[in-house]
Amino acid sequence: MDRNNPTVPLIFDIQVLVIVGLTVAALVSIFRTRHDRAGSKFWWSVLTVVLPVIGPAAWFLFGAPPLRKRIH
Repeated sequence: MDRNNPTVPLIFDIQVLVIVGLTVAALVSIFRTRHDRAGSKFWWSVLTVVLPVIGPAAWFLFGAPPLRKRIH
């Protein structure tokens, strides 16, 4: 294994930045959305932080209201 290969750390850094960015974007979206049930923001936030890839993906696919509802 070549330890002088700078590509491996770069790819790892990009992955970390993407995961952190996705998590932050999901958290911002969660807190800007109105929820019908109490505690909904809390549980979506917990899911997003505990499962940093699956949580935001679940939020954007299933939890976030449709774009039409957000515009009006």
